Amino acid sequence: MNARVEEQPRHLIGGQWRAGSGTASRDVFDPATGTRIAEVGFASDSDVDDAVSAAEQAFGPWSALSLNRRVQYVQRMKSLVQRDAEELAHTVSLDQGKTLDEARGEVGRLMEAMDCAAAAPMFFQSASGNIAAGLDARHVRIPVGVCAAVTPANFPVMNPAQFTAWSLVCGNTLVLKVSEQDPLASTHLVRILQEAELPDGVLNLVHGGADTVRRLVTHPSVAAVSCITSTPVAKAIYVAASAEGKRVQANGGAKNPIVVADDADLEAAASGIVASAYGMAGQRCLAGTRIVALDSVYTALVDRVVELASELVVGGGRDPKTTMGPVVSAGSKQRIEEYVTSAVGGGARAVLDGRGVVPVGEATSDGYFVGPTVLVDVEPGSSADCTEVFGPVLNVHRADSLDSAIRMANDTEFGNAATIYTRSGSTARAFEEGSTAGNVGVNAFPAPPMNMTMGGLGTSFFGDTHICGDGPLHFYTDHKLVVSRW
Repeated sequence: MNARVEEQPRHLIGGQWRAGSGTASRDVFDPATGTRIAEVGFASDSDVDDAVSAAEQAFGPWSALSLNRRVQYVQRMKSLVQRDAEELAHTVSLDQGKTLDEARGEVGRLMEAMDCAAAAPMFFQSASGNIAAGLDARHVRIPVGVCAAVTPANFPVMNPAQFTAWSLVCGNTLVLKVSEQDPLASTHLVRILQEAELPDGVLNLVHGGADTVRRLVTHPSVAAVSCITSTPVAKAIYVAASAEGKRVQANGGAKNPIVVADDADLEAAASGIVASAYGMAGQRCLAGTRIVALDSVYTALVDRVVELASELVVGGGRDPKTTMGPVVSAGSKQRIEEYVTSAVGGGARAVLDGRGVVPVGEATSDGYFVGPTVLVDVEPGSSADCTEVFGPVLNVHRADSLDSAIRMANDTEFGNAATIYTRSGSTARAFEEGSTAGNVGVNAFPAPPMNMTMGGLGTSFFGDTHICGDGPLHFYTDHKLVVSRW
């Protein structure tokens, strides 16, 4: 099975695939080899305006379709993704770098998101009641209009599909701005979705950088903006869009803690930590990157985490021997390695150092590889402890009590996820109540299924309505009150 490589990924505007008219572009590389495989041309302001105009023109007829008819489109899109799932996974692996198993998992989550959106008729009912003799009132759900979504490099097909399915099933039209770092996978996905014979303009795709994002999220005809990105960018998008009265859900970064209590199952804890910290080469907003271990288990835990992390096989994502792939770009590799160098220079000690790792198989030294890294003696509250790395780097701290561990876990501006490993129900309860994270795990990675709302807090989220669960239903619809007398 081969990946689908589009040497010049095109924009989808008003049902037509076309080259962008912007002057800027970006080379696209295979993260496993550093080889240039494509060039993506960025959208001009007029391209963005055309995409929004196309979505605006399509909104009336699309929103007038019955809910069940829109569900049928979502079901058809899911069926097409299922047909091409393996090829799509190979494109994700080539373009983003994750292992094939991780890419297949992303495609599976994509289809789970579509299943949830297709269940919208179960929740889309209007509320009604009699308020006086002969006088009735009812709330009716209505779409909000043209929506925009800015999606990240780490999930180049899941997030675009998630926003597409929910915005469209609720009666809106959408303009996607996907990551310029791995646009091949996102474009492949949108080409599959277009085979569902969506009406022209219902779904649009533009490529670009920061200028494209600014033009899109502040466009006067865009009613709602969704994004997943770093915290500084998420905050900037939230401020810019909300200042113009748009509804916004802006998902930012994280620095997620994992507390290991003195009664924890250390084997389960170490395995869970390694899976959390190094899955997808650490490029997940839910990755556990700060470990706080009680004194009595600290040394044994560090030793076991280092042992398990050392067993990971670093290589190209399409190599069956690989268990951890590259990071997505040369810039990401440089930033991660500079972070480790700075932390060590500031007094931390790398008990496992992934800088300069040699990949296996056909991957090359020109690929964007950083091996699993474990840092100890990082100063709590320092830049090295507070900065989101978005790579396979783990900081390990020790604490002398559960209360101290919880305080250290909460010592972050972010509030995305937090986990505790313990055999004690009372300890788990104390952690659950004391944690300032929106997603809490007890002896488990707190990744929510698509039918449950993901609850980032702190600077991990800006807005009012979260993604997943019934959050998208509330975000992508408004209520109209109808009072009638007959």
